[in-house]
Amino acid sequence: MSSAYVRTQITDFLAANSSETVIDLTSQFSEIKELLADNGVQPDGPWLGIEFQGDEEIPIALAATNDQGKYRETGIVYFHIVATASLTAGNAMLNRGETLRNFFRGQRIGDILIDSVSPMNFIGGATLEFEGGYVSGSFVVGYRRDLDL
Repeated sequence: MSSAYVRTQITDFLAANSSETVIDLTSQFSEIKELLADNGVQPDGPWLGIEFQGDEEIPIALAATNDQGKYRETGIVYFHIVATASLTAGNAMLNRGETLRNFFRGQRIGDILIDSVSPMNFIGGATLEFEGGYVSGSFVVGYRRDLDL
């Protein structure tokens, strides 16, 4: 999981730049109806699920120890655009995803540098899979953050 700092900065950036209803799916194991209700999402409403996956934190200064030096955290954030299933859901999700991708591409959020933004994926295994009338498309944002201790 990404650091608390990265999680806060990314969710705050989303809140400031997007009207999407965001649900942090990291370590969530609720039934979909309960998850939506707990986050104030109507059963037929669109929402954005995010998952934080930290990769590593490594020293990038020769004299780095537990309490001094410079460390680099890297990771990815999965963005899952979710909608109720319909014949037009794919295009609507693609448009929502492109808007979000444009927000992140090349950004510096605090001291987090966005390294990469993938295209939207709709294929099984690359996105969330649901039963009960929901579909999703996903993209991935890669980041790095240098921390001075």
